[in-house]
Amino acid sequence: MAVYLKIATELRDEIRHQYQIGDFLPPEKQLAERFNVNRHTLRRAVDELVQDGLVRRFQGIGNQIAKPKIDYVLHDRASYSHNLASIGLSLETRVLDCRLEKLRPGLADRLELPANTAYVLLTTCRLIDGRSACLIRHHLFDVELEKMQAFHSGSVHQFLLQQFNCPLKRGNTRLRARMPNFEECNQLQLGRGVPVLEVHTQNFHATTGALKEYSLSLSRSDMFEYSLEP
Repeated sequence: MAVYLKIATELRDEIRHQYQIGDFLPPEKQLAERFNVNRHTLRRAVDELVQDGLVRRFQGIGNQIAKPKIDYVLHDRASYSHNLASIGLSLETRVLDCRLEKLRPGLADRLELPANTAYVLLTTCRLIDGRSACLIRHHLFDVELEKMQAFHSGSVHQFLLQQFNCPLKRGNTRLRARMPNFEECNQLQLGRGVPVLEVHTQNFHATTGALKEYSLSLSRSDMFEYSLEP
């Protein structure tokens, strides 16, 4: 096993048994001396802890023990806000954009809809404890732009239910990990070395079965873990 991985393994064990959330690790120079390695090797070890979500690195301040990742369960209840509230988390919603668009051929084929189908594109950023946690692009079908422009906070799906009598049920969901682009890093206040979890979801009217929303969410991988509920 590489030296930096051995150091990361030992530090993981110490974090679980000797540190509390919010504590700081000793300075990297001190840790490098303790393990008798150079700063580069020690930094690679700490990078492993950052990738695991155990540590948050603050430039000029140090490496802080992070909160555990959020275990987000993907089930048939489509509401992002409801799902987080069910595990005791409060959420702030910021609307970044709301405009009328038309489906490009590739996405239209995937959704089995005619090309150039009109939809409302609503882009939101969700914050947890004041930290940007998730970007969501809601592709909304058969809704009025003027009504959606009245949405400013809270649950998008609750708003759809109230304004359009549209209860939603989760359908097909696809997940993948990728690196964020520069704009996404800025919006999520994320370092370029941290990947995002990209989730594509089709949500259908719970009664009629018609496709009402295609959502594309980007979540910080240092804050979220996804699990599938059978």
